[in-house]
Amino acid sequence: MQKLIRTLTCGLLVATLVTPGFASAAGGFMPYGDISKHFARDSIIRGVQAGLFAAGPNAPLFYPKRDMTRAEFLALIDRLYYGGQYQLYPLTFFSEHSEWTSAEGFDKPYLPYKDVDRLTWMYNPILRISYVMDRLYGPNAIQRVFPGEKMLPNQPITQEEAAKILQMFVMSNDGQHAWEDIKEWGWLEGERTDRLKRGEAAVAADRLMTYLVQDSIMPLLDYDGQKFPMVPEIQEIFPLFAGYTKLRTADEDKYINAVEAIRDHEDTDETFVDLRKLASNSFSNQVGTHFYLSWDPSTTLDDNLDEAFKAIDAYFADKIILPDTLQLLGANVYDIALQLGGKDQRQYKKVLDRLRAYETKVKPDSKEWEAISIYMAALEIKDGQIETALEQYRLFHTFEAEALLNTTYYLVQEGRIQEAEQLVANQKPKASDIRMVQLVRLLKQDIESLKQQSKIATDLAFTLRRLDNSDSYQVKGEAVLSGFTFKYTQDIDQRNNTSRVSGFYQSPQKLVSDKLETYTDGKEQIQYSYDSSRESWDKYKTNSLDFLHEWVAKQSAKDRQKNLQARYYKQTFGNYDIITEWIPGQVLEEKAKQVSFGRGKIKNVPLFMNKYYIDRDTDKLVSHIWRYEEIYDSDEYVAYSGTENFDFKTTVKVSIPDEVRKGVTP
Repeated sequence: MQKLIRTLTCGLLVATLVTPGFASAAGGFMPYGDISKHFARDSIIRGVQAGLFAAGPNAPLFYPKRDMTRAEFLALIDRLYYGGQYQLYPLTFFSEHSEWTSAEGFDKPYLPYKDVDRLTWMYNPILRISYVMDRLYGPNAIQRVFPGEKMLPNQPITQEEAAKILQMFVMSNDGQHAWEDIKEWGWLEGERTDRLKRGEAAVAADRLMTYLVQDSIMPLLDYDGQKFPMVPEIQEIFPLFAGYTKLRTADEDKYINAVEAIRDHEDTDETFVDLRKLASNSFSNQVGTHFYLSWDPSTTLDDNLDEAFKAIDAYFADKIILPDTLQLLGANVYDIALQLGGKDQRQYKKVLDRLRAYETKVKPDSKEWEAISIYMAALEIKDGQIETALEQYRLFHTFEAEALLNTTYYLVQEGRIQEAEQLVANQKPKASDIRMVQLVRLLKQDIESLKQQSKIATDLAFTLRRLDNSDSYQVKGEAVLSGFTFKYTQDIDQRNNTSRVSGFYQSPQKLVSDKLETYTDGKEQIQYSYDSSRESWDKYKTNSLDFLHEWVAKQSAKDRQKNLQARYYKQTFGNYDIITEWIPGQVLEEKAKQVSFGRGKIKNVPLFMNKYYIDRDTDKLVSHIWRYEEIYDSDEYVAYSGTENFDFKTTVKVSIPDEVRKGVTP
């Protein structure tokens, strides 16, 4: 975990070096010659620093009062999405491989407009945003913003059009109220039909950036089981813990060199030998010495933990109140506890007891007390002491975002949603506390969605029953299963209880694709599959389950909500209702213990997500997107993702040819 943190933070350090810092803006950094007196100046400067706007000799002016075109705005949103795409991942399911391909398969997406040339600068960013909107809201969602065969990319964008694009970043469940939602967030001002100026767009982007770095848009959603309990984000992980001048002693040089080596991934055994020598003599910075000794990869985690606690002991020995320092030291202990607890749950209680010993050393309700209490409560959660942790969080949830978020989440998990709702309703954050104001609003929205879970599950169950009761339908799909890529058409004839799949698939070990063709006799529970290498048919029984996702698919939406603790979120956009489903992996692991699969017993379920697009007029399923990750006791890792589009208008009649039945290899 610490090595991972080091990798991430060093990347951030490099990014900071190559990008002008905010301090330089305050000190007079001015990327354009026409913004010094404009109200959006600071937002424009921050946008340049974030890479949203190009600046330099070839772009001396920003033209803040000029209308922003549709193409320019979508290019801006594309850059914002790139920086904040993790926030939307629970709703898009996009992996790092799927930016350009539909469902990570064969076909690439395309724009529905005739006047956006793929050879121009604007094509790629518009295509990406169009694709993101399709994933969020259904096929051709961008047409709800810019209808028709032509997008008119060089036409000025209106405030309302901009709001419909910005809506993707907020937890909005109704596309018809995009303008009201975005205006309420304070990102846009003016009237619906007003043309958006470039300066106004910079302000909106600046506010959106602030929003994206605060909290996830669905703060109570833990789709992979890794989010809670939340602990504060540490801004500086590699401090020196003391100030040093150019006139340094030999020991001070040795210490600073060791810190720099650890930060830059250049530490060796000698690095920690030097730190141990400093820890054993009269070197004044014992906090830093023991803190960095806890990062020694050559020693055991127990030894690392001892060093982490010695750093806290040294902090209190110094008798200087530095809450941020104590919080970092507490975070270090918690990080090591997570590594120990991952192997032995009893370790959480042991670490918690050691950390509690410091409660008597801090003043109650002080910043120091808060710095250490947030990690004590997190360890209580890990140790299963939920109620004790809630009591701890309640002592400072009115001014500490993580405490409020954890309290709300675990109240909901305990089935005390009304208590959670009242807790959030009673919050009165100061207007200057931007994060708490934003978090309270997002929590209210999320809780409102949680109260609708039964209704959403009922709506989804109705649509899926309509699918099951249809006489026939056709499915066109693409999927990736553990490296194998499939593109197929499935004809389903439920009157005759038969189906046919045709298409092709690509093996990761082969340069050419193979023919895909199967027939299924539902009555006899037999599937006939064509083997292109032998040019013959094989026969299999279909009454067994190979994968976990096959078992889940047999559960109704209501059963998934009740028994598998599925979480649902429903949105409306244009002609579609969009229902997203997340099922906790821990619940699936527990429920599947008694089920045997062809691949073996389930060991771990890192991810299980579905997305359904439903026609609002007919309640019929239009499209289904999924992303599953399953690990079996054989350590086989199965990753399965894909997209299927449903057609109920095509007449489908399937019969299994005699040559297929007779052509089965003995």
